[in-house]
Amino acid sequence: MPIIGVIAEYNPFHYGHGFQITTVRRQYPAAHIIAVMSGSITQRGEPCILDKWVRAGHAVEGGADLVLELPFVFACRSAQDFARGGIILLARLGIVSHLVFGMEAEQLAPLAGIAACIDSEDLQRELGSHLDTGCSYAEALTRALTKEKGISKDMLRAPNNILAIEYLRALRQFAPQITPIGIQRAAAQHSDSKLRRGISSASSIRHALSNVPPPWKQLETSVQAHVLTDLKEGRTQGLPQEDRLLNLLRYQLLITDSPALKEIYGIAEGIEHRLICSKAQSYRNFLAEVSTKRYPQSRIARLIIYLLLHLKKTETAAFDLHSAAYIRPLAFNARGRELLHLIKHTSSLPIITRTAAFLTSAERTKGAAQLSCLQRMLAFDTRATELRSLTIPARRAQNQRTDFIMSPVFLR
Repeated sequence: MPIIGVIAEYNPFHYGHGFQITTVRRQYPAAHIIAVMSGSITQRGEPCILDKWVRAGHAVEGGADLVLELPFVFACRSAQDFARGGIILLARLGIVSHLVFGMEAEQLAPLAGIAACIDSEDLQRELGSHLDTGCSYAEALTRALTKEKGISKDMLRAPNNILAIEYLRALRQFAPQITPIGIQRAAAQHSDSKLRRGISSASSIRHALSNVPPPWKQLETSVQAHVLTDLKEGRTQGLPQEDRLLNLLRYQLLITDSPALKEIYGIAEGIEHRLICSKAQSYRNFLAEVSTKRYPQSRIARLIIYLLLHLKKTETAAFDLHSAAYIRPLAFNARGRELLHLIKHTSSLPIITRTAAFLTSAERTKGAAQLSCLQRMLAFDTRATELRSLTIPARRAQNQRTDFIMSPVFLR
């Protein structure tokens, strides 16, 4: 019986995600599907449009059997760290046979070839030389590969190809027993801002929800009915507002001294001074004003989250060394419940269904030295959930669900 993993954000779940799962089930009719999903904050450092339990439920209704949370300390990271965190978690379940992911490339082989050569000494040396000129990691890698291997820039700049390459790198290093399955992305591209009939990008759906009023008739053709119902409810009650992050950040910068700032993961080369000096009045303008060649907007967005959650360099290094410390189900169906029973016998990681059994709100207030690695990692998940709540209008904040009161969602 194939057990197929997928690493995703489902922000929100749309027909493209459904297409991927349907394609997998067509190729492997007896397969069980486990999704590892970002929790409350995305890989690009943005509050998720709907909470993680709702999104996980959508994934199960859309064809997944079990949805697990990718811990925040890996989910809100670079593509390389995001991929590594997800792959190691899937590998540590002890039952995953395949990994499926989207790609713009028509064939998997060219991406596998790129993944195989990235860690070579020659390419790493060329990569380092481009980083020394002030390039971002993505741009430096693109330049190194085009120079050393003659690879097309278009292939390397396609966002799903980039992530696919990182999945393949992580599989080679940490889980060679898992077989990759690449599915060419259908229709809308990752960053497409226009709604399309059938498969629209998640970013176009989120953009449409910011309109007043949202184009509900068009959205009906982009997401399943149950997803649309929850998006309508969320839009009525209040969706995350990025500008609230800017106010929180400015307060944080006001009360944090320079030595403490330098301890935060991602702070380097004096980038904190650009954050402090910016007078931008909106979150998006702030990202545009502060970003540089070395620090693109997505990196700045993640840095804002690290500052707000006090994610330190020393903690991140410890988390990377340890990798995923637990298995955290968010939603599952009957087949997913069977998978959880199986995982109890195949994995050494604890399965967390009640946060308080492993970390209480009182314990969370203790210093990091008094907590285990698992507790520290889990604490960041809980704080990320509550930070997302702070970006939602106050009239809904009192009804926000937190990790300390929520259990996994079971869908029959």
